[in-house]
Amino acid sequence: MIAGRLQTRTSEDIEIRALSGCQWRVIDRRIARNNALCLVGFINKNHGQYEVMEFLDPVERTIFPSLDGAISSFVNSPSTIIDYST
Repeated sequence: MIAGRLQTRTSEDIEIRALSGCQWRVIDRRIARNNALCLVGFINKNHGQYEVMEFLDPVERTIFPSLDGAISSFVNSPSTIIDYST
C-alpha cells in the first residue's frame, strides 16, 4: 500500500524553474523528478501581476502583485508526500 503524509513545505523544499520570461514551474524538491507529483504549480506573469496555479484539491488560482509574493505562496502550503517504502 502507498501511504501519504501531510507535511508543510519550506522555502528549501521548492525550486523555481523559468520556462520563459513570464512563466515559471514550481517543483517540490522532496519528490523525485521522475514522479509527476514533484510539479506543484505554475506562476504566470500577466499584465504586471503574477497568477499562481497551485495543484491542490481543488486547484487554486491566486493573483499576487510581485514574483516574490507568488513564490512565497508555495511556502507553508500543505503538501502530501508519498511514501513508497510501505
